[in-house]
Amino acid sequence: MSTKKLDLVEREKNGGVVIDVVGELTVASGTETLLEKVRSAVAAGRRTVVINLSKTTRVDSSGLGELVTCLVTATRHDGTVRLAGVPQQIRGLMKMTNILKAFEVFDTEDEALAASATS
Repeated sequence: MSTKKLDLVEREKNGGVVIDVVGELTVASGTETLLEKVRSAVAAGRRTVVINLSKTTRVDSSGLGELVTCLVTATRHDGTVRLAGVPQQIRGLMKMTNILKAFEVFDTEDEALAASATS
C-alpha cells in the first residue's frame, strides 16, 4: 500500500503550464513540491501556471498557504497562477479563510488558459 498522498502531474498546454494536484494538499503530503514546480515553470519563462484542483481530495491550512505562496512567487516573476476545477468543499474553505478572492478561479483548465490569451 502506498503512503503517498499527493501526486503532481505537470504538462504544457496552449502556451501555459498545467499542474494537476491529485490527492491531498496537506502538511503531511509534502506540499513544498507544488511550489517547486511553480518556481521551475516561471524560471523557464512560463508566465501562465494553472493549478488544476479537480482531483484534489483535501486541503488544509498548509496547503492553502502553499497555494498563496505559489501565487506570490509567480507574480514576482511577472507570471500568474490561476486555479481550475476547485471542488466545492475546497472552494468553501478558501472563501471562509478569505483567500479565494486572491485567485482567478475557473471551472476548467481550458477556460483558465483561454483567459491568458485575452488578457
